[in-house]
Amino acid sequence: MEKSFAITPWKYGLLATCILIVTCNVFFFSCGVVTWGSAVSTYGSYGSALCGVAVFGVAFLGMYVALKESYKYSIYYLIFSGLVIAALGSYLFAFTAMREQLMGQFADRMRDLFDRKTNSDDKMQPVHSLFGCCGLEGPQDYLGEEQGALPSSCCYAFDCSKPAHVYEEGCSTKAAANLRMQADLNYYSCMAIIVLEFLGLFTAYNLGKARKYAKTKIKDEETPIND
Repeated sequence: MEKSFAITPWKYGLLATCILIVTCNVFFFSCGVVTWGSAVSTYGSYGSALCGVAVFGVAFLGMYVALKESYKYSIYYLIFSGLVIAALGSYLFAFTAMREQLMGQFADRMRDLFDRKTNSDDKMQPVHSLFGCCGLEGPQDYLGEEQGALPSSCCYAFDCSKPAHVYEEGCSTKAAANLRMQADLNYYSCMAIIVLEFLGLFTAYNLGKARKYAKTKIKDEETPIND
């Protein structure tokens, strides 16, 4: 009973913390890659992806520590979790400094894609389908041209026969608003992960401490204690 009482609260505390970290990291990973990638920042996308992979790895290590009740691996978790906190702190600083620049780069990219479109190769069509928008400012960007006609990507289910299916909002506003939402999710999920990582450090430290105490105090049990 003494062993269970000492270890169990920290065990399930660490397990629950790691599950929350994985949940937040899903948003951090996906939104980070989308935000940096939409602004054509390759290094930013790779940096976000690498941070996300590191967070997943440390979280799964924490789950193993909790389930195994391992003192040795709790030390590894403390070390790697500290490194992840440092990496996320650096990422958060860089992202905060560059967020508005990324929004500007995305807006410039939208204008460039629209300017480069041709009748046979409309660079905006993937953007229309992804964000549910049409042109830069709206359908009038196409209808106002000589012999202008809406591309099918400007309509729901590619069906422009019904006026209600036409996307009325331009991509310069709708796509940008969607990207800003992705950037906000990436920012706040990163902050949440950092807070949870500190909580994970606290629970892992106490789990390891309780495990070490139990191992020292109870040496003659029939069931051996895992390292």
